[in-house]
Amino acid sequence: MFIVILSSFTFLGLGCKGLSPTQTAAITPVEINYWTVFDDVDVLRQFAEQYKVIRPYVTVNIRQVRYDDFDNRLINALADDIQPDIVSIHVQWLRKYLSRLDPMPSTVSVADVAVSGQYVKNVQVDVYDQRMPSVNAVKANYINTVYDDAVVGNRIYGLPLAVDTLAIYYNKRLLDRAGIATPPTTWNEFLSAVQKTTLFNSRGELIQSGVALGTADNIDNFADIFAMLLMQNGVEIANGNRVAFASGLEKRVDPNHPTMETLRFYTDFSQPTKEAYAWNDTQDGAIEAFTRGRSAFYIGYAFEAKDIRRLGRQIDWAVIPVPQLDLQKPVNVANYWLESVLEKSLHKDEAWDFIRFITSPENVDIYLAATGQPTPLRSQIGAQRDDPVVGPFVLEVLNAKNWYQGKDVAAAKNAFATLINDFREPFGEGDSTERDGSLILRAARTMQQTY
Repeated sequence: MFIVILSSFTFLGLGCKGLSPTQTAAITPVEINYWTVFDDVDVLRQFAEQYKVIRPYVTVNIRQVRYDDFDNRLINALADDIQPDIVSIHVQWLRKYLSRLDPMPSTVSVADVAVSGQYVKNVQVDVYDQRMPSVNAVKANYINTVYDDAVVGNRIYGLPLAVDTLAIYYNKRLLDRAGIATPPTTWNEFLSAVQKTTLFNSRGELIQSGVALGTADNIDNFADIFAMLLMQNGVEIANGNRVAFASGLEKRVDPNHPTMETLRFYTDFSQPTKEAYAWNDTQDGAIEAFTRGRSAFYIGYAFEAKDIRRLGRQIDWAVIPVPQLDLQKPVNVANYWLESVLEKSLHKDEAWDFIRFITSPENVDIYLAATGQPTPLRSQIGAQRDDPVVGPFVLEVLNAKNWYQGKDVAAAKNAFATLINDFREPFGEGDSTERDGSLILRAARTMQQTY
């Protein structure tokens, strides 16, 4: 429906004379409240301003909510029926909130508005059905993990602006001092580099760490790192709603079970009796140690680069991809957010249309340039590959996978933390295989309760 009128709209400071009831309803002023977590609000507000040019009747209010506070605030807002329209939902929170989210419709009703004329206003209103991305479009245009996560029951529950993966930050000067001319490309080379860059004082105390690995409590990314190592070792963490990383241990405890092997590899970095020893519970947090020049390597995400720049101004660092155990079956961890609409929103059409607008390839490109994160779109991977910082992360996005699709990721991570901490406890005399198998089974049962 298209009309040219010599009148105006209430929200433009003019009148509404000449509009049909459909047009009047279509351009009734709307406020969209959008909650996001990370400090990308400036670029989102830029999008909101651009969106208002084509939809002047829509105002999008962007609110940044602290990560630690988001869950409680959203639960309380839903209980009090004062929830936002759009939320950034972490992919590992999706199943928890699924019943609260609105699946994306195939079309939304919107209106384009254009005003011309200096003295007599010519207002054009075009009310139409805007097509939204289909399930097939998501499968074709986005990397695999987006389709696997965002599409539930053949319905789309959100779209991402970026998809992050793990890579390795390294301190160039510490590697040079250790005589390491080129950064490692395999896990064996990485182990060797860690040993060469880990230093002790005369009392045997750590004074420089090769890498922060082996513990849970002082490594922010420990669960994702451990999950990545499990998947690289061929372990299926979950199959649908069934937790599977302990599969086979119910019948016979095998010391060579891949989960057992992965636990040994990971925790060896925190065991003083092991050659890989480079970290312990008394150390600062992992990112603090790296940015203070006390750790040679840091396994982290692209979004952490801004904090590393800010906190580690004195260090000369670069980034390399995480090594792979099997080059024929590479795998990494996907860490990202979906922009979703809440089921109770009173303005679903406008909310979904704004998500469609900000996740267009052109705006995703703008968002990535502002935030320094890897793209979720297949068409943009080639353009990011050669970037010295984001490139190593982008190399892994096609192989990235979300390891958790349950309803309580905090409890799942706590199950991993308990497993790691208990596995590190001395066993005494004899073989600890039976105990270790029991620890893995208990962790799997605990995680199963979150599905």
